[in-house]
Amino acid sequence: MVQMKTTKVLIAEDDPMVLSLHVQALSQMEGFEIAGTVSDGQQLVDFFDGSSADLIIMDIYMPGMNGLEALKILRKNGQSADVILVSAGKKGEIVNTARKLGAFDYMIKPYSFQRFRASLQSYLSHKALLPAPTEDASQESLDALFEIPFAKEHLLSDEDLPKGLQKETLELIVRGISSAPNSSAEEIAAETSISRSTARRYLEHLLEKGLVEIRFEYLAVGRPVKRYALARRLS
Repeated sequence: MVQMKTTKVLIAEDDPMVLSLHVQALSQMEGFEIAGTVSDGQQLVDFFDGSSADLIIMDIYMPGMNGLEALKILRKNGQSADVILVSAGKKGEIVNTARKLGAFDYMIKPYSFQRFRASLQSYLSHKALLPAPTEDASQESLDALFEIPFAKEHLLSDEDLPKGLQKETLELIVRGISSAPNSSAEEIAAETSISRSTARRYLEHLLEKGLVEIRFEYLAVGRPVKRYALARRLS
């Protein structure tokens, strides 16, 4: 895989408060640096005349030229920077256009800091799966890269479920992790409206089966927080 380097991020946002929150969030995460900020679509296009960025975090509705119009121009000019779109727009036409223009993610305003952070972490995980230009990709690596969950149905079947675990609750937990990756057991419990102890039991089962992966978030004091995400490589 490609050796990971710092991701340069351009933020295109006309709301000063949202812009400040994005800057603050990025400054707290490893693997990112802010390449610049702009407040409208024309500034976004002009930025790439003399500068570069690997990732654009872009609002759609900005003064003058909107984000999608600016992105169309960038793509026409051969600019291949990845894009995470943020918008209050929910219409299918807008979402489909965003996908056709290569958006990595689309977040509907207002969204939580947890959702924003999860999007960035997912982006880094995705980049880590990209093969080097001279490296041959394997089917396993491509399945992971394109998120082909060929084993999920088997892992969520009623077969071999430990006593006391229910398929419906298991599926609920998986949907909760899918919608909010890198959540703790407490956050998943709150998301799915089940008890923390129940959430932990199901998470341990999913971890044992290989359907979820775990990472540790080390805090200044106390024990590290376990955070769960759907496994990208399923056996």
